[in-house]
Amino acid sequence: MKFLYYIIFLLFISPVILAQDINMDAIMARAKGEVEKGNFDTALSLIEPLSLKFPENEEVRIYAGRIYSWKKDYNTSIKILSPMADRINPNPDALLAIINTCFWSEQFEKCIKYCDKYLAIAPNSVDVIRIKVTVLEKLDRDEEALAIIEKFSITDNSTQAFRAVRILIGRKAKNAVAASYLNISTSDPGQSPLHYGYVEYSHKFAKSALVGRANAGHVNGDTQMLFEADYYQTFSKKNYLYVNGGVSTGETVFPVVKAGAEYYFVQHKMFDYSLGIRFMHFATEDVTLLTGQLGYHNGAYTVAYRPYYDTGNALFSHVLSFQKANDEKESILRLELQYGNVPYLYLYTSLTQPLSSYRAGLQYQHRFGAAFFVRPVFLYEYEEYLPDTFRNRFNFQVIFTKRF
Repeated sequence: MKFLYYIIFLLFISPVILAQDINMDAIMARAKGEVEKGNFDTALSLIEPLSLKFPENEEVRIYAGRIYSWKKDYNTSIKILSPMADRINPNPDALLAIINTCFWSEQFEKCIKYCDKYLAIAPNSVDVIRIKVTVLEKLDRDEEALAIIEKFSITDNSTQAFRAVRILIGRKAKNAVAASYLNISTSDPGQSPLHYGYVEYSHKFAKSALVGRANAGHVNGDTQMLFEADYYQTFSKKNYLYVNGGVSTGETVFPVVKAGAEYYFVQHKMFDYSLGIRFMHFATEDVTLLTGQLGYHNGAYTVAYRPYYDTGNALFSHVLSFQKANDEKESILRLELQYGNVPYLYLYTSLTQPLSSYRAGLQYQHRFGAAFFVRPVFLYEYEEYLPDTFRNRFNFQVIFTKRF
């Protein structure tokens, strides 16, 4: 008789349990559907009764914690997840959820603590190691981050997952050295090539940077030097000021004295702009240029327009540039279209005349390793060297930079 009762009980209770499981699965599926639509509150209204009815079901509670983090209610998310993450035997899924919550809410020290707890369980988790080294970089604990990357790279035989963090750390380098060579040649008619070069050293401070540069120019058998410095100062709203000054050893290849300043305004939505002035003193005359820039940014692409106005000769020059940048690779591909009397690199001489040039140029920057850059530049000019008389002018430059 008891056996019959057991059979009846099981037949009665099994559909109830099955119905509960089916209902839970159906409700979770509905909640996930609402999350995909961005309806976080609706999803929580479905999840929370399940949490109350089945408090022992950690999957439901973890998902509720994730939803709160997705809706940026980070404190509630941590309150739900921490009991499952802080115990002696933590739930790995709860740890993953709370790691993301702490990272998104910029609670970096707490994020590192939970990363360490998860890595004690799964020491080769690429995703968690990536989060940890990213957080260490944000806390300026760069040596710790690099040590973890190197250790993991030995066991995993790959640094691909940490390339972005390496780049961020590399960009914090305070020092850089650079060297450049520029060759300018002409045809129809041709003349002896012009040779220019420079070496420079730059150092970054907390909110400023200083660059020292020694230029050399060899023109028509005459070699002269120009020594100049650039200074950059960043302000509270991330606007910054650029100041330049220099003196030369001669009067023909370079200006005797040069100076300039330009104020760059922080990007507003998709636009940025600047206003500036350049001044060059020659033995026989002075040249003053008014300039500025308007740039439009759309993802990796930038379109910019920069005019130059020569106040003494009442002449306008125009530069239109199109640029594609890859922040991860730190590569740049740039096309420039120019019109006017401002020569390449603004190598003014005292023989400035109201003549025109049409120019098209390409430049590309490529990074080798973590800190070495090569930038070749080519610019073709159809140059009016005498009134109504044109010739071809070819500018080729290569710039090498090493930061450390």
